Amino acid sequence: MAIINIGILFIAFKKYWKSLYISSFVLTWLIFTSWFASNYKADEHFGLALVFVFIFFITFYVLFLAYKLIQKEKFGTLDIVLLLVNSFIFYGIGYGILDSNETGSQLLGLYTLGNALLHFTVSAVIYKQKLADKNLFYLISGLVLVFITIAIPVQLNGNWVTLLWISEAALLFWIGRTKKVPIYELLSYPLMLLAFLSVFQDYEAINNSRYLNDSTVNVTPIFNIYFLTSMLFVAAFFFINSLFNNKKHASPFINKEDLMKIISFSIPAMLLIVLYVAFRIEIVNYWDQLYANSVIAINEGDEYYKEVYNNYDLRKFKTIWVINYSLLFVTILSFVNIKKVQNRQLGFINLGLNTFVILLFLGQGLYVLSELRESFLNQELAEYYNISSFNIGIRYVSFAFVAVSFYAIYKYIQQVFMNVNYKVVFNLLLAISILWIASSELINWLDITGSSQAYKLGLTIFWGVYSLVLISLGIWKNNKNLRIGAIVLFSITLIKLFFYDISHLDTLSKTIVFVSLGILLLIISFLYNKFKH
Repeated sequence: MAIINIGILFIAFKKYWKSLYISSFVLTWLIFTSWFASNYKADEHFGLALVFVFIFFITFYVLFLAYKLIQKEKFGTLDIVLLLVNSFIFYGIGYGILDSNETGSQLLGLYTLGNALLHFTVSAVIYKQKLADKNLFYLISGLVLVFITIAIPVQLNGNWVTLLWISEAALLFWIGRTKKVPIYELLSYPLMLLAFLSVFQDYEAINNSRYLNDSTVNVTPIFNIYFLTSMLFVAAFFFINSLFNNKKHASPFINKEDLMKIISFSIPAMLLIVLYVAFRIEIVNYWDQLYANSVIAINEGDEYYKEVYNNYDLRKFKTIWVINYSLLFVTILSFVNIKKVQNRQLGFINLGLNTFVILLFLGQGLYVLSELRESFLNQELAEYYNISSFNIGIRYVSFAFVAVSFYAIYKYIQQVFMNVNYKVVFNLLLAISILWIASSELINWLDITGSSQAYKLGLTIFWGVYSLVLISLGIWKNNKNLRIGAIVLFSITLIKLFFYDISHLDTLSKTIVFVSLGILLLIISFLYNKFKH
């Protein structure tokens, strides 16, 4: 096959019969791959396979380059495809041959770098001798970079892969944008995506080790390789994003609007996601390690049987601090956008994130805070763990984060660059949040004082008073939506009274709640008649 190929390719080269060398290329690799898949035996054919896969690759590689260099023709799409396919078939089969051998499997990284070195040598010769136009040089240089990129995960693992990929992406993007080499910028984009995926693969590794709950394996908060990798990723992407938006260095793909829109969104999105997750991982690791280290074994009378416990409050604190951090993150992002960036698209995403995290706090956060309160009141395992009043105090720290997040939303909807009218939605979200948080706070203090009527008498009267306040505000501010919302809340309160409270309250409590709501209804009716205009 090798001898016949050389003869055929010699004729094809002299006459430039493209169809002849294409058919030879296709049939040669088809025959070889078929033999490799069905008849190859590592112990018998290892050296034979390596020798001939290299001969076939070099034969076609020389043919594809030689005619173009001698005739000084530009590479067309088909020529580029053939060159790339030839290179990757050789790499793929060679990788499989080496991987099937015990010694060869240890040389996979070296083999990959050897591919890069081969292409680098060719590109260096072309560049020095000025044998072809720059596009061919950039194409082969691109192959060098591709194989270097592949060599990184083949030879290394973990955080080194991420660091090298993101460094390579930043370097390629800088060369492509500042030196006006489009192929380098184009190659940097898939590398950015690979680095982004690699970061999350690193996070997955630390998650797997954390779920083992091994108290002997601790990761120092902030001062660890995972956080360092994340910060270097953020720094590199910040550099790339700054260069991307630098008007002095215009993109060569400026006419491809759809591509530019996707990239202009993706780069800052990946930056912010990694920045958020990096600190979130640190918070989660800190509390998970405290939880793992809190394990105790209690002998309950039987010397052969010990009950194992952990401080479950630590997991609840972890949840609350993750939510608090999320509120802080979206709030800081809000003020950065308002003061510096003033990007309308980011503003809409930011508003959505603020709203989502606030709703997450109302749903999950308040529930976890109530569990911390119950733990403080019950003082279970207090002789082993310090269950302090901070189980109660943490809720006010969270309320502060929620308040700041609401202030960020309020500032957003006032910005000229946003050009939105979300006042009604903001008022609705604020009113619901105040009701939800205040109801939780009422239950909290009634529970602390030992009252058994927190969910019945207390909530019903409070909701009625809150409805009166909303209606008064609605009349004062001439806000129809507040008045309608108050009436809806009062209706829900009355339904709750008749279908839930009555069956659980004693006579005195029923009298108090009915009289209280009746007085509130009379006041509301009076206000509506007095200010009906």
